Amino acid sequence: MVLTTNTVYGPGTPLEVSQSFTPLGIRFWDLTLNLPINDGLAVSLRLAGSSAPPLTAVLTRSGVYAFFGLPGLYAAEHPGPAANSPAGTFRYVVTVQDLLSRYLPAVLVYTLDQTGAVLVQGSPDPTPGARVAHLFASVARPVPPGVGAIRADLWDQDANQPAAWAVLRVQIAGQTETWTGIADESGRALVLVPYPVMQALQLGSPPGTGQGNVAAQSWPVTVEALYSPDQLTYPAASFPDVVWPWTDTPSMRDILKNQQAASIWTNPTTSAGQLTANLNFGQDLVLCTLSGSPPSPISTLNISLGGSPP
Repeated sequence: MVLTTNTVYGPGTPLEVSQSFTPLGIRFWDLTLNLPINDGLAVSLRLAGSSAPPLTAVLTRSGVYAFFGLPGLYAAEHPGPAANSPAGTFRYVVTVQDLLSRYLPAVLVYTLDQTGAVLVQGSPDPTPGARVAHLFASVARPVPPGVGAIRADLWDQDANQPAAWAVLRVQIAGQTETWTGIADESGRALVLVPYPVMQALQLGSPPGTGQGNVAAQSWPVTVEALYSPDQLTYPAASFPDVVWPWTDTPSMRDILKNQQAASIWTNPTTSAGQLTANLNFGQDLVLCTLSGSPPSPISTLNISLGGSPP
């Protein structure tokens, strides 16, 4: 991202032009609505290992949260013949908090080289423009119209504690999309799934006459869980004067990439890699482990690290 400033004297004649390069800009994205998130976010950045105060992102007119004055990258931000960047790489920790409580807090880590290029697996990423980061729904988020809600209080059956930061992945039968939700520090998860109602609206001739009662529709869903708490790191927890939620929020990359498939306990003695259920139009689907005789749902969905105990 390049910003240009004109210094004008007299009747509109630019006598001085300065340019600054913004190495890191982030566009936050809502996967459920497939729209950018342009309001309500507090976004800050710190250089890893530094005690310097955080930088606050500036929301640009194009909806990008941009940082100015990145530690170590002055020469990259202000290119010129006298610019001389120190060699090496710089690791930045970005924290994202939704002041409107729609999304979970997020910790993102970016590594840049001395030219201001973002590194991916050690090499400069040629993708132009801002980075794109996905945020995930908190349990307090209002459910948008046309979207189904799948909820669960995830419980670590082996450790007897909330399965914090576990991942739920949901797929509707017959569809290729996978919808993801993340449990908060208390194990509470919300997965938002757009209803495939438009398929029903195509039935009949003319279209729509054979759809029946839309409110009575339901769809089979398959649920998988990822849970590896020992693979989570907390990049923001070591900064001076750190406060909640950054003391308890792991790296988003660790949550999504480093956790392994978990066992889901359909009852206290039987586990499986998947859980199947029906999502009814207009009704929240609450996932629970069954217990007792006759079986009845308990308040949690119990999971454990991959594989059943011996």
